Amino acid sequence: MNRPPQSWFTRQLWLGAVALVLVAFGAFLFTRAMQANEDVRLLYRDSLMLAQAGLEAQLLLTELRASAETRTVVPSLRRKLDELGLFSLTGAERQDLAEVERMVHAVDLDPDFQRRSTLLQNSDRKLLALVTSVRDRTELTATSANRFRDFALYGLLAVAVLTLATALALVGIAVRTLSAHRERLGQLDQMAHEDALTGVVNRRRLDETLPIELARAQRLGYPLSVAMLDLDFFKRFNDRRGHGAGDLLLRETAQSWRRQLRPTDVLARYGGEEFTLVLPSCDSDQADQLIERLRPLMPERQTFSAGIAIWNGQDNADELLRTADIALLQAKRTGRNRTVIAGREAQIALPLRAVS
Repeated sequence: MNRPPQSWFTRQLWLGAVALVLVAFGAFLFTRAMQANEDVRLLYRDSLMLAQAGLEAQLLLTELRASAETRTVVPSLRRKLDELGLFSLTGAERQDLAEVERMVHAVDLDPDFQRRSTLLQNSDRKLLALVTSVRDRTELTATSANRFRDFALYGLLAVAVLTLATALALVGIAVRTLSAHRERLGQLDQMAHEDALTGVVNRRRLDETLPIELARAQRLGYPLSVAMLDLDFFKRFNDRRGHGAGDLLLRETAQSWRRQLRPTDVLARYGGEEFTLVLPSCDSDQADQLIERLRPLMPERQTFSAGIAIWNGQDNADELLRTADIALLQAKRTGRNRTVIAGREAQIALPLRAVS
């Protein structure tokens, strides 16, 4: 059972929305992963520079412990400590740095060697703790960034798989929708070109087909005949048996005739109880023989009259049909249940069958 087109359209909209959300989420993960990598890179760079500056500061502290002259070492140490303050430090780390600076300032002012040594040792420990804190924080941040990167990679992989599945689902729905539309178009085309009652082609398809057959006959150089067939006394049959029986007679007649035709022949319901035969590669005598083979196939012992026109290579489709219709009118006027070939004398009449 085919789903309604509206249901397919709604499903396509939902799948499209899901695909957009997945793509947006994948773009977010990718952007965040790139940002995390950039943050870690910058943090590593600052950590290395801070470690180098801290090492130089510790060397200056060592030099200050070994030197009695502070006027040359302390300014250099203060500049180095000021450089440490340029980096991204936490509140606790900045307090440690400020304490180191106060200790260095106290060393510069205190003349007592023992107290200076104690202050220098404490400042050295504080400075080492500061560098260690920044290093630990950098490693922790790098670990978190690596975890997020792994999560982002797996997330991107999952998004890619889900997006692919969504795309395949959309393709599947699109294929089914196109197939359903193609089927519906085929049904509409069949309804537009097939007579609903008899199952043979209708007047519209005849009007489209006959000019093509004329052009093909002219190109290939073979004869082409057109025959108009009309059921005799059909109105009387309809009045006596009812419209249901009349419809059944038309349907069974058309189907029994169609089974006797070649694949290249065209049988069309021209209107009412009148039918048209288009017979490529068939002259008037062959068309006459074919029509005589169709007579015994009539249901309910009914009869029909026929008019045949052979294409002269010049007439258009309407003129050829008109010629065949004039021959049919001649057959009906001269007694019915007979075939008249346009341009020839009417054939001997066949006896009419009684209408049951």
